[in-house]
Amino acid sequence: MTILSIFLNIFVLCPFLFLGILYVMLKKFTKKTVNHFGRAADITTLILFFSIPATVKFFWSFDIGFMVLIIAIIIAMVFTIIEWRITKEIEIIPLFRKIWRFLFLALSSTYITVLLVGIVQKIIIHIAM
Repeated sequence: MTILSIFLNIFVLCPFLFLGILYVMLKKFTKKTVNHFGRAADITTLILFFSIPATVKFFWSFDIGFMVLIIAIIIAMVFTIIEWRITKEIEIIPLFRKIWRFLFLALSSTYITVLLVGIVQKIIIHIAM
C-alpha cells in the first residue's frame, strides 16, 4: 500500500479528523477572510459520501452506497422545488451551496449515528459471549 492510499483510508474511516486537519490548514495557509469551516465542511461532505457506506459495510456487511446517493439526489430535488416555489427564479450557486451544506449536516449526523450504533452493538455482542 502506498502512503496516499493509507491516508485516504484513514480519512474515509475518520472524516471528522479530515475536517479538523483541513480546517487548521485552511486557517493557517489562506490569508483571505473566508469561511474556513464552511470550505472544510464542503470538502468533508464528499468524504462522508464514502465514509457512511464503508462504516455500514464494516459493521453489518451491507452495501448502502447507492442508497446514500439516491437519498442525496432526492434531497437536492426537494430543495430545488422549494427554492423554485419561493423565488420563481433559481440561482444555481446559492442553491447548490444550501443543498451541499444540508447534506453535510445530514451525512454527519448519519455517520455519527451509524458509528455509535455499530460500536454499541459490537460491545453488546462481545459482552454477551
